[in-house]
Order: sequence, then structure tokens, then C-alpha cells
Amino acid sequence: MILSNKKLIILILLALVVNLTSCTIKDRTRSTKAHYKTPTKTETKTQKGTYHTVKKGENLWRISYTYGVKLQDVAEINNITDPTKIRIGQRVFIPKKGTSKKATYSNKKTSKKKYVKKVRFEKGIRFKWPVTGKVLSKFGMRSGTMNNGIDIGAKKGTKIRAAAKGRVVYVGTQMRGYGNIIILEHKGDFFTVYACNKKNLVSLGSTVEQGKVIAQVGKSAGGSFPKLHFEIREGEKNRNPLFFLP
Repeated sequence: MILSNKKLIILILLALVVNLTSCTIKDRTRSTKAHYKTPTKTETKTQKGTYHTVKKGENLWRISYTYGVKLQDVAEINNITDPTKIRIGQRVFIPKKGTSKKATYSNKKTSKKKYVKKVRFEKGIRFKWPVTGKVLSKFGMRSGTMNNGIDIGAKKGTKIRAAAKGRVVYVGTQMRGYGNIIILEHKGDFFTVYACNKKNLVSLGSTVEQGKVIAQVGKSAGGSFPKLHFEIREGEKNRNPLFFLP
């Protein structure tokens, strides 16, 4: 089912609401002790699935195949850029949509047409880095909660640039924990989200070119360091930005 742009924007905003730790999680690169917000019951349920512990002789494609999920989805949510390099004992999160039941690992036959053995990347083809800095928090599961984007550390006031040419479909300041937010719509049913901004510099409905300055890096009231929370969505689906950025 193809949703209207308005409904997709609402879904993106709802996803941000249940992922409020994005602007408040402390920088793990500055301390040996991890500091996390305790996930609430609602947040824990936002990403259904289970963990699979890799056993001898298993590979990521086979694990994905037997759980009935796409290799691309498993690779992205676990930040696995090379599926051949998973190790015995490694815990791999298996996403499961549409049910609260845990996925069950089995050898049940499933049509192989649904699966692709190669993980796809679009490094720099569609999107560019919105800001230069160190990735403080990656896409994927984080202390029981799904992080739908990445957090990029940068000095407060650093210019944030449009990752690709697009139209401004949302400009807001009312979301607790995210500060100022901008959402851009791009070709191919893609959206990019820029949150925790100090100041938004574009207006709703305007068209921006790739690389145009759209905001400044900020820091939320509960955040430890200034950073940009950045997301890429393809329709209703969150994608791992590191699989797209050069």
C-alpha cells in the first residue's frame, strides 16, 4: 500500500517520539562507562524481533533465509558491512515485522526468490554527509531500543547541509528531546531527517539543492555534546545511513 506524503511524514514524526534517546544519549566515545536512558515499555516494543547467536558453519545469508527476513535488513540493523565476517558467538538481531512473537530459527523451506546474497550499498550515489564529524551512535538496536538513525558529533553552530536535493516537508521545534527538526523529501520516495538543530534556516515548502545549508548543529537540554541526529527513510522504512553515505 502506497501512503500519502502527509501520512509518511506523520509516521516519521511518530518514530521520532518513541526514539527520544537520540538527542540525550551520552557520547560513549568519551567514557568507558556507557550511559543509557532506561527504555520504556513503549520504546522496547518499537522494534520487534529476536537475537540469534551465530554457531559454527552459519553465515548471515543462511541465518536471514531461515528466519524469513531479508539479508539487507539484517545487515543494516546490525551494521554488518561484510556478511562473510560474522564470528561464532556473535549476537545478531533479527527484525520481525507485524507480530510480537519471537522469530523462530528453523530449516523450513522458503522461496529463494525473496533473498539476495549480496548486501547492497549506495555509497555517495544518492546522499552526501550532512555534516562532518565523528559518528557517536550508529543505526540499530541500542540497549533494547531501536535507534532509527545516526548521531554525528560536531561543534555547536556547525552548518548542516542537505544530504540531497529535496523539498522541505516539515520544519518544527515542538518535539521534546529533538529540538529543531527538518524533514526533506527526495526522489524515489526517500526522506531525510535532521534533528537536534540549534537553528533551522529553511522554510516549509522550499526546494533545496544538495549541499545547501539548512540548519546549525545544536544540543538538546539533556544532551551531553552537540550533535546532529540524522535519518534516512525509504517510504515507511528506516534505512541505515552508513549504507548510503560516502
